[in-house]
Amino acid sequence: MKLIFVRHGQAGPYCEDDAGRDLTEFGRLQAAQTAQHITSMHQLDLIIASPYNRADQTAKILQEQAIASGQSPSFVTVSSITPDDDPVTALDDIDCVIRAKFNMDTDDKCIAIVCHMPIVARMVAQLDGLSPATFELAECRVLQTTVLAEGLARSVDVFIPDQP
Repeated sequence: MKLIFVRHGQAGPYCEDDAGRDLTEFGRLQAAQTAQHITSMHQLDLIIASPYNRADQTAKILQEQAIASGQSPSFVTVSSITPDDDPVTALDDIDCVIRAKFNMDTDDKCIAIVCHMPIVARMVAQLDGLSPATFELAECRVLQTTVLAEGLARSVDVFIPDQP
């Protein structure tokens, strides 16, 4: 299966309500650039998003682009992929969502996971066995794997949209 990890686009300034921060206009443009890249290269079956506004908005821009491209991915929100969540727990929860949706038939599936730093880097590091790296705003990394297990994935694509 392909797992496409996406960091949300640029959001408004940090504030007390971190979960409520929205994408800026520039962040929406970044999300659209990444969505265009993803949908031109991959056929999405499922989009998993953090419940935080900026990630949810990025994921919905991806979903809209996918639908405009003739794709029909399902959309699921997972509460354990917010910035400071545990990456092992997050990957277990993502695996449960994937198995519930596709059973064991995941070989040809393509799943986008839209969330935040630092958890996005920590999940990718867990899967590919490399040190956690920084994700730019709205960056996506595509991993190929047969199962969600430590060190078994390999990176096959990276896209970084315009940055501020």
